[in-house]
Amino acid sequence: MKINNLIDRNYKSASVLEDTRDISIWLREFEYLAVMDEDLKIIGIVTLKDIHSNPDSRAVIDIDYSKPQIHSDQTILEVLAIMKNSQSDFLPVYEDNNFIGVISLLNITERLALLLNEKQQDYQRAIHDLRNPVSNIYGLTNILEVALDDKENQELIQLCTFSCKHALDILDDLLFVEMDENRPLHKSSTELNSFYKQCIIEQLGLSLLKQIKVTTDFCASEIFREIDRNQLKRAIQNVFSNAVKFSYPNSDIKVSTKIEGEKFILKIVDSGIGIPINLQPEIFKKFTIAQRKGTNGEASTGLGLCFTKQCIEQHEGNIYFKSFEGKGTKFYIEL
Repeated sequence: MKINNLIDRNYKSASVLEDTRDISIWLREFEYLAVMDEDLKIIGIVTLKDIHSNPDSRAVIDIDYSKPQIHSDQTILEVLAIMKNSQSDFLPVYEDNNFIGVISLLNITERLALLLNEKQQDYQRAIHDLRNPVSNIYGLTNILEVALDDKENQELIQLCTFSCKHALDILDDLLFVEMDENRPLHKSSTELNSFYKQCIIEQLGLSLLKQIKVTTDFCASEIFREIDRNQLKRAIQNVFSNAVKFSYPNSDIKVSTKIEGEKFILKIVDSGIGIPINLQPEIFKKFTIAQRKGTNGEASTGLGLCFTKQCIEQHEGNIYFKSFEGKGTKFYIEL
């Protein structure tokens, strides 16, 4: 995108011979002034930053008012790079070697913020539009799987169902990550031990499929926190389902809570495949390169732990882990 529509063409000007004391007063209102020579030609711009950098100056001519010249057909990214290198928030813009106005860092950032918001809205609409047909296909494959008697065709339908479910998981995670980042939480006072217990109970079907034994050890104290129950439940269940996904069949998962000072800590421990050291810095990133298949070939969206970290931090908490490849992973959630 070019800067043409972001140029401030209604600039104020001052003579190169103007007293810097007067200029300082004017700059409190106008942020910058175009500097004119004796022939009334614009030869640069001056800001308060320039005045403060030259405290002994008596007139504008004593100040380094020259700035890199920008052309109106340059792009926002080009101008941002020049601003960074020159450490200038305002730059003069020229067209056919004639001064036409000033481009400011504020104008650029405001436009970028607006564009980002528009792109996010388009992104969310696209996810919604994609989710509906995929959901319909998922429903139809379930119907066909029941209706068909031929084993080979049933296996094909099962593959289609699996692919649709994976696509829906990705779309749902995208919606949560994109829409919930700045959405206010709807908090209510909740006893965390019973809340965590319910989160795990709802996920026990996953562990039964792999014959994984889940043991719990919740502390006796009642601990209350203000939480968004729906959001935090999804975050906790993301961590637990990951523990199941990366655990071996017939292994163990241990879930416990404890109090350390003012912190209440949930700990989820598996003895699965662990996380390689080179991938550990990546696992909380969106579309992380750390995503891997589970021990039974379960797919990963690469978004679940990104949402989880985002959610925990919105609750002013912390999530971290310890992992050794081939020995398992311990996740800690502090609130």
